[in-house]
Amino acid sequence: MAMTDFEGRTALITGAADGIGAALAEALLEAGARVFLSDINEAKLKETARRLKSPNAVCDVSDAKAVDATVEAAWTEFGGVDLLCANAGVIVPGSLLEASDEDARFIFGVNVWGVVNACRSHALRLRASERTGHILLTGSEHSLSSPEYLREMPLHLYNMTKHSVLSIGESMRAELTENGVGVSVLCPGPVMSGLNENSEQARPEELGAQPELNISRLDPTTLSGLGDLYLSAADAAAIALRGIRAGAFVIPTHAFQRKDVDARYKEMVAGFDLLE
Repeated sequence: MAMTDFEGRTALITGAADGIGAALAEALLEAGARVFLSDINEAKLKETARRLKSPNAVCDVSDAKAVDATVEAAWTEFGGVDLLCANAGVIVPGSLLEASDEDARFIFGVNVWGVVNACRSHALRLRASERTGHILLTGSEHSLSSPEYLREMPLHLYNMTKHSVLSIGESMRAELTENGVGVSVLCPGPVMSGLNENSEQARPEELGAQPELNISRLDPTTLSGLGDLYLSAADAAAIALRGIRAGAFVIPTHAFQRKDVDARYKEMVAGFDLLE
């Protein structure tokens, strides 16, 4: 199910102060939509909202009541919302064997429950109003696999949460297709987005400093070529809108992601072959 035209449409975007969220807002505005922006970082949000001349609300997506209030504000502002972009996310580096329970609760609160909170609040309003539309979830290349080129720099909690986003997308699709609501999961590879900085700023003080993102563990050849892989947030947003228009469920941003997906598929097939 595709939303092929954004002219006159309305959108609510979480994590919209900068990075992919702000780029989605700009792309949608250029395509003729109206956008409502939300983010936990009030200063950055207000700056982006002023630049884009868009209504906005500060929101911690891990707080279900705050999300309900933000969704209500967007629906009231526009008289309904056609497109939800559940984009807010954080990263916590490190090994699953070393991660603290507090870090796990933090990243799952934003990356998993934040997405569930936004989807649930918006989707129930869609269903009650019998309105059609589309939901875009921002996952990651980590939604599709554990990317080979990053395995020496463990991002285990992040992998877990972004795999969950793909599952949430599948659940929303099962729930909402009959209501005329499409669902897509954006799975970005390397994108210039401010994710690390924003994650540090959103991190609760009681958790202490963010664990180190130790890029020195990467293979030197991989490390030297990493910068060449990065897309701009604007390019990622353009790919996202193209995927929505096409009705794609999974929207990758880099062709090389297919290699990891193919490797995972081969492992699955090998398991089934044992049944023969």
